[in-house]
Amino acid sequence: MIAELFRDRAARTPGTLAVSDGATGLTYAELVAGSEEFARGLVRLGVRGGDLVGLLGGRSVAGVTALVGTVLAGAAYLPLNPGWPAARLRQITDHARPRLVVGVPDAGTGSVPAAEVRAAGRTAAPLPEGAGDTPPAYVMFTSGSTGTPKGVVVEQRGVLRLVCAPEHPWLPAGMRAAHGAAPEFDAATLEVWGTLLNGGSLHIADAETMARPAAYAQFLRRERIGFAWLTAPLFHRMADHDPALFAGLRTLMTGGDVVSARHAARVLAHCPELALYNGYGPTENTVFTTVHRVTAPVPDPVPIGRAVAGTELYVCDQAGQPVPDGTEGELWVGGAGVARGYLGDPGLTAARFPGGRYRTGDLVTREKDGLVRFHGRADQQVKILGNLVEPAEVTAALLALPAVRQAHTVAVRDEAGEARLSAYAVTGMDPGALRTALAERLPRYLLPAHLTVLDRLPLNPNGKVDTARLPAPRTHETHEDAPAPDELTGLWARVLGQDPAAIGPDSDFFALGGDSVRLGVLLDRIEARLGRRLGFRQVYAAPTPAGMRALLEHAGEAAGPVPRGTGGTGPAHPAQRGLYALWQADPDSVAYNIPVRLDFGAPVDPERLQGALNSLVDRHEALRTRLTADADGIRQEVVDGVALRLEPEDEEGGFVRPFDLAAPPLIRARRAGDRGLLLDLHHVVADGVSVRVLVRELLALLAGETPAPVPLRWLDAARWCAGRDDDLGHWLTALTGAPGGGTLPTDRPRPPRPTDAGGRVRRDPVAADAVEKTARVHGTTPFVVLLAAYATALARVGGLTDLVVGTPVHGRAHHELADVVGMFVQTVPLRVRLEEDTTLGALVAGLRESHQDALDRGAVPYDRLVRELGAGRPGLRDPLIDAFFGLQNLDSYEFAEAGLTASLDFLHPGTTRFDLNLQVHVRPDRLVCDLEHSTELYERTSADHLLDSVLLALDEIATAPEGPVLRRLTAGAYASDADFDFGAAR
Repeated sequence: MIAELFRDRAARTPGTLAVSDGATGLTYAELVAGSEEFARGLVRLGVRGGDLVGLLGGRSVAGVTALVGTVLAGAAYLPLNPGWPAARLRQITDHARPRLVVGVPDAGTGSVPAAEVRAAGRTAAPLPEGAGDTPPAYVMFTSGSTGTPKGVVVEQRGVLRLVCAPEHPWLPAGMRAAHGAAPEFDAATLEVWGTLLNGGSLHIADAETMARPAAYAQFLRRERIGFAWLTAPLFHRMADHDPALFAGLRTLMTGGDVVSARHAARVLAHCPELALYNGYGPTENTVFTTVHRVTAPVPDPVPIGRAVAGTELYVCDQAGQPVPDGTEGELWVGGAGVARGYLGDPGLTAARFPGGRYRTGDLVTREKDGLVRFHGRADQQVKILGNLVEPAEVTAALLALPAVRQAHTVAVRDEAGEARLSAYAVTGMDPGALRTALAERLPRYLLPAHLTVLDRLPLNPNGKVDTARLPAPRTHETHEDAPAPDELTGLWARVLGQDPAAIGPDSDFFALGGDSVRLGVLLDRIEARLGRRLGFRQVYAAPTPAGMRALLEHAGEAAGPVPRGTGGTGPAHPAQRGLYALWQADPDSVAYNIPVRLDFGAPVDPERLQGALNSLVDRHEALRTRLTADADGIRQEVVDGVALRLEPEDEEGGFVRPFDLAAPPLIRARRAGDRGLLLDLHHVVADGVSVRVLVRELLALLAGETPAPVPLRWLDAARWCAGRDDDLGHWLTALTGAPGGGTLPTDRPRPPRPTDAGGRVRRDPVAADAVEKTARVHGTTPFVVLLAAYATALARVGGLTDLVVGTPVHGRAHHELADVVGMFVQTVPLRVRLEEDTTLGALVAGLRESHQDALDRGAVPYDRLVRELGAGRPGLRDPLIDAFFGLQNLDSYEFAEAGLTASLDFLHPGTTRFDLNLQVHVRPDRLVCDLEHSTELYERTSADHLLDSVLLALDEIATAPEGPVLRRLTAGAYASDADFDFGAAR
């Protein structure tokens, strides 16, 4: 069912991007290959059709591959969160008894590493052709009133009825969709299968992005998202931050709790083109039961809508008999979406799924036209962060603690209308110790926001807990601007709704009722009130006031908004100044051109293409700037009315040719058949991120869509960056006495005036997973490991103990710069000093620190640094460095936008910018290593030898990091391919 439809979709669009996390992307063909390898590995490890496979992990490209692979193996998947307490994981796996659990091997579940599964799948193994008429798709566990979670067995037909019905307009073919739901939350079903079975591309947002509105807005713009799902609480928080945040979306779905009419109205007022839907449904009926298109004016309360395709609705009385339209009753559902039942619990299945229908426990009314309105629960269940929660499960967990004699839990709504749990316990335990014990048994979303210790529970005459007499939890409701004795504690108290007196230096944010959403709010308020920026990973490792205070002592300052200016002139960006000087010295050079080729998935009309290209020039100031020099330095002027001529394919003369930086536009275009386009930009106005932005917007314009407004003028961005060069002293100290350029041996003497003639050698493939594993062992990134291997090879080949390697930093140090087209990349020179006994491991550790320092201090203009150091002598291409390294890890090769696709190749113009320039390209399944070299200085055989030495050093770092750096190696033979892509330094 799902497997056949997925393979059919992938066969129709094999080159279309299927899934991406912003750094790694897989096309449909690559996702099929990776998923089938995973599926074969499962089969080899004993998984059979109908088995259950636990998948222990979060949102990731590898996670999506594993999920799809499990279905291709004929099995059902069980999503597990590695952040759950070990006791909770054991409780679920002991109950579910999956055939296999795949994930991190130390999670207490006896799991098998995913790499082992993939390795097993590299040998041939037959995959099942089908798994019956109604095979299970997945099992998801929800809260249980007895203290034991319930495993809902969802069938594949339920998924297909949701995402493949032509009556549903939410996910049209080719949509770029956000994947922000945790895999163990059933909204992930809509995101993953709704995208992959409709030929769209799935773009993964991490937990911090989902919790911080500013980061989420940037993600939506950067990835050009067309479809997104948010729980109602998240939707409300995003709307409070900026109701125009969703303007670039085509469709937004929300739900999982009561949707605020006020927030919906504000969003629609700011985003009139947005299709906003309220989706309602329990896990037991496969994500959605009803959906309502919200339109202005918004009714209050917002209806939950009409039945989705393949769903039958029944509004019943307590005896299960239908009630008339307009009469309140319990909602029962039937149809293809109804789950098979609860795993291993036939008694509960019979009670909640009578006659193949499901009793939701929700009280509703249905109007004559089928519109359904929600009125509350018939029991105590509530939705918290989209998860259906039984307060009785928290009570059961409390009573399981030996020191707790009595307990009771109720659900309350806070001032924002969000459900919170308030628990009461009769015990001699300290409340803090009680929270700690409870956190060892329950996931974070089940931990009560308030936990009160009592001498006894108030009872009514029937002997039941009298909830009306329970004391109100102590909360802190002071005004946002009210002073607090300790401002950090005050911020905690306001976000958590706690009394500051209840928050001690070692209080755990999550044990006090915090979650990822509230953490995002807290971090945003810390930025606004304390002027410091903390990251999610930091706080997760130190989630106490004491830990956060220690982090704040070293935290960077929060950047204010980029000032907006007026007028059409301004200073050049610091990165532009050096490029302008190079152009002045050699106006005929094309070394800093960025030529690319785009191949579209279908023929493109020339007139439509011409119009789209001119729209790009109109939208982005950098493309139509004129650069000039005067007594005050390099200036730029935005020129209005600039047109870009689309050159015909048979145009005479070379396409890659010099630009005049005083004559915009600094971009040219030429047809390359009916499906191809050549673009050439000067590096002075564009970098790698800019190319990605331009290609995505070009596809949207060709599809007749209007991209979101440009968030920031290029002149304002350049002016802001020009004022951030206060790190000069650090670099002068670090580079004083460095050898400078020209230290490496060459095959030929340096000419007095070097040209930009260059060649390239390539190694493809290089094992990406091996580099990533080495990086994890050394506690660093693949960039640092590759840089260490390059520095090692340079030192060995040249016999050097002191050298400088140039590396790029992206320069987009403010979130408002993320999607601005322009030249932001700065070159930073990293000095490598070696002793006779320096080991490879020590070199990696040293470069890890110096590269991190460079990222923090990358704002100094390179041309100013050269001038202050007084570096340079005749015959040098660069005065400080003659070896450069860049890691191209942007998703810049395959594009899908608004139903159109394109693949991109960077072309090689036969030039070089440095004597030696190693560029490593991150592809979905491998690394591609290109070494560019000056053909005036080096023979091809020397470049081959150096690149092979880099790869041998890379192997040595992985296998013998205790070995010395300064040891000559004889490079072995590696497969070589001289057909190169061009990669602009980023």
